[in-house]
Parts: sequence; C-alpha cells; structure tokens
Amino acid sequence: MNNLKLAVRGVTRNKRRTLITVSAIAIALATIVVINSFIAGTDRQINDKAVETTGHLQLYALGYYDERRTLPTDIAIGHLSRVMETLRATDGVADATAQITFGGLATFGGQEIGGVFIGLEPEAAGRIQNLADRVTQGRYLSDSDTDGCLVGYHMAELLGLKPGDVLTVVTRTAYGALTAIDLTVVGLAATTNPMIDEGGALMLLADAQAYLELPDAATTIIVNGEDPLKSGALKDKVLAALAAITPPEGGGSSEGPVTEPTAAADSNETVESPTREGFEAYTWQELNQVMLDMIQMRQKMMDIIRAIMIVLAMAMIANTMLTNVFERTREIGVLLAMGAKGRQVLMLFIGEAAVLGFIGSAVGVAFGAAIGLVMQNIGISLGEGLTTLVNIPIDNVFYALVTPEMLARAFASGIIVSVIAGLYPATKAARMQPTRALRFI
Repeated sequence: MNNLKLAVRGVTRNKRRTLITVSAIAIALATIVVINSFIAGTDRQINDKAVETTGHLQLYALGYYDERRTLPTDIAIGHLSRVMETLRATDGVADATAQITFGGLATFGGQEIGGVFIGLEPEAAGRIQNLADRVTQGRYLSDSDTDGCLVGYHMAELLGLKPGDVLTVVTRTAYGALTAIDLTVVGLAATTNPMIDEGGALMLLADAQAYLELPDAATTIIVNGEDPLKSGALKDKVLAALAAITPPEGGGSSEGPVTEPTAAADSNETVESPTREGFEAYTWQELNQVMLDMIQMRQKMMDIIRAIMIVLAMAMIANTMLTNVFERTREIGVLLAMGAKGRQVLMLFIGEAAVLGFIGSAVGVAFGAAIGLVMQNIGISLGEGLTTLVNIPIDNVFYALVTPEMLARAFASGIIVSVIAGLYPATKAARMQPTRALRFI
C-alpha cells in the first residue's frame, strides 16, 4: 500500500507531464480498440455473408470445380431427387438446396448484357441464402412463378427493367444447342452477390432444368449443417453418405434419360450425357480462400498500425520516466543512503509506470469502447457502389463488434506495455550510487 501511495505521489508531482503521457497512452489504446472492433465486426460480417452465399458446403459432379469459372452445364449431378433425399436424411445436415448456374445473354429493349443466371428452389434457397429479405422492388420468387425471375438491381437499372417486364435470356443447353428463355420479372433484388446484382437473375430450378435439358439434375447442391465451423466434418459425412448411392439399372434418372448419350440438336453425332457419376465437395472456407487470404493480409497491415501506436506510447512513457529519474536524482540518493534497496527503488518507479498505464488504459479503453459501440449500433456506410468495386459478397454498411474480451485484452496490454516501457528508467534509478546521486545538482 505504501509503494502504491508513493507511486501515485510520484506521478502527480508534475501534472502537466503526467497528463501528456496519460493522453498518449489513452489515444493509443482508444485507436487500437476502435481498430479491433471495426476489424472484428467486418470479419464477422464478411464470414457470415460468405456462409450465406455459399452455404456451409457445396457439392458438384466430379470435374465441375476446376471448370466452375466457365459455368459449365455439361458437368452436372444426376439422379437429383435421390441425392437430395439422401442428403436430407444424413446426420448433421440441417438444410440443402439444388441449383443450376449458367451463363447467358440478357436482352431487353434493344439492350444486351452478358450475365449469370441461377435456377433455384425458392423456399430452400430463401432459407439458406436469406434471399427474400434482399428484394428491393416487387416480390420474391415462389414455386408457382413458372417462367418468372428475380433480377439483380443494377442489371435492372442498366436495362431499364421493372416488375412485369419480360427479359429474354439467350444461352446454350447442356448439349450445346442454342435456346432462348423468356422470363417475366417478378422483382428486383440487392443480393450483395456481385455476379447477380451487376448482371444476373434468379429463376425456378424446374424452369432451368427444362430449358437446359437437365431433368432431375443440378450443377450445384448447397448444404448447411449445424455449425459453419464444423463444415469439414460435415463434408466427410456427406461424401460418405453419397458414396452409398448406386445409379438405377440402365443408368437413367427418375425423370428422364439424363445419363444416356443423346443426339445433339444441330449435329448427327452423339454427345455424352451432361451428368456425371461421383461427387466432389468443398467447404465455405475452401470456396472463399481468396477472400480469407485478403482478410489475413489486412490483419497483418493492422498489426503494423497497432505496433506503431504501441511504440509511440512506450516512447512517451519512457521519456516521462527518464525525466522523473533525472529530476529526482538527489531524492533517489537520499533513499539509498537511508538504507533503501535497489530493488525497492526499482519497484517504486515501475509502480509509477503501472499507475500511468492504468490511468491511460482506463481512459483509452473507455473512449475506444464508446466509439466502437456507436459504430456497432449505427454502422459505417461505404457507399452504394461498394459491391461493384470488390468482387466478393459484402454489405455496404459495416458494423463494429465490441466484446468484453477485446476490452480486457486492450486494458491489460496497456498496463503491461507501460510497465515494460518503465523498466529501463527504473533500472537506471535502482543502479545509482548514493554518493554520486547526493552530489547531483
């Protein structure tokens, strides 16, 4: 208790210098708390959005993943009804939905846009990807919307589309034949998926199967488990369950000969079936590896900023403590001459550094937490055009995340850094010779 009183008395001797040092510590800690809360919030949002877009796990036919950037429809999962039945009965699977993703040319009013189109199951896709809440005009798709579509808001702006208009999509079937699809726009959506928002539309899976000649088939199956962090274990379970599926005799599907070689529409040659036996699965982390690498790179950059702030705060503390040591040299000599041990002098100055760190950390953490909580509640808008600048699913409003653990770590690190910064001045004071210290003027 006496050491604490002496430390507090030493700190309050020069109030101006103490205020400057405490302010430096507080600013550094507040900045770090704000940065940490912003990073924690954006990381959570990006991860949540990635999981929402891709699901916990995605299944493809063998060979599809390597060709996925070309959006092939001739590498598809067959026997879809049996596969979905097996998936939904698999332990650990909470939800699953099938999709067909294909490229095409969207035309309306004499204007054309190359885009990405997805045939999906409205109810299941709405649950997994939260699509119903993304509708900005009109309404969401329903199972009764045959030849209907939900269009990305930016593509609608470019083409001048509104609900009720008929959008024509020109594409190729799974067998390579050209086909045109007339779709009635039922609504516009801001999905935060750049591919859809900038040039894409959502339609019924059944319509896509019919127009692309893929009965009872899909190019992708999205699977959700109980916990996205356990997607690796879910992947193993799903692949093991699907390995037990055997194709029906004759190779045909339950709704059409999707595994039989079929004559091409514009050729006398036969072509292979677009469906494939076997599956490959990828977790959301694997599907978003580039984005996760970007997060890690940003984390390293933020670590550099944190280090700079800490070094500046340490320099202020060390400077204050060294000045105290020089100003109190005679006092230190008197203490040593009266029998005080070097260890006691060391602890006295370390105590002063700890007091400075405690006050500065408390003020800085409180101030940083206040700013973080404001950012957590109201968010920071980065502009409506954010999704056009970054090719990852992301909201244009970021929200910070302040947690008790974050504040406790910042507070503790502030005190520890202050004590470390005070070690050299305290050691210098403890090693003084009493006779030399008493002669110091």
